[in-house]
Amino acid sequence: MKINFSDESLADLRNIEKYLLEKWNDKIYDDFLTKFAEIIEIISAGNVVFQKYENTDYHKILITKHNTLIYTIENNVLKIIKILQNFQDPDNNYESLK
Repeated sequence: MKINFSDESLADLRNIEKYLLEKWNDKIYDDFLTKFAEIIEIISAGNVVFQKYENTDYHKILITKHNTLIYTIENNVLKIIKILQNFQDPDNNYESLK
């Protein structure tokens, strides 16, 4: 399965990297990347479709307790839409996907 990242999801990844490396350390960042890659593999395998995100056409899956991946699959392409910070304002997170 092909994987496409939205510009917003790439910005989310950069912000997560910056935060984890500044506030924590390389190991925490590497753990996040490992979990992120595992989630991508699970979705790409095509055996599971995760819960819908609110009232959208997107699906969501928890990466860590701090981050949720928002995605869709169209024509055998995994489109990564956004990586939400779970402790931010949920209404703002939802609005950002409209």
